[in-house]
Amino acid sequence: MSRAKRTILMLAMIELLLAGLWLYLAHMAATSTGVSPEAPRVIGRTMGGAMGLILGLSPALYLLARSNDRKAAAKKGE
Repeated sequence: MSRAKRTILMLAMIELLLAGLWLYLAHMAATSTGVSPEAPRVIGRTMGGAMGLILGLSPALYLLARSNDRKAAAKKGE
């Protein structure tokens, strides 16, 4: 499997992990007693920021992986 494909798969898995963590934390904040009313908003903003950061870095990581694939293919062809 190429590095570009592995990069895409890992980024998707990280996004799914963050989404699952977001749902878990939001559920815990909604059902627990004694939790601040601001908790769901803070959790949403924090997890949204983390997911946005990963999504923002993904094109650069993909291009880097694709470049490394091309360099490895050229070196293997020598």
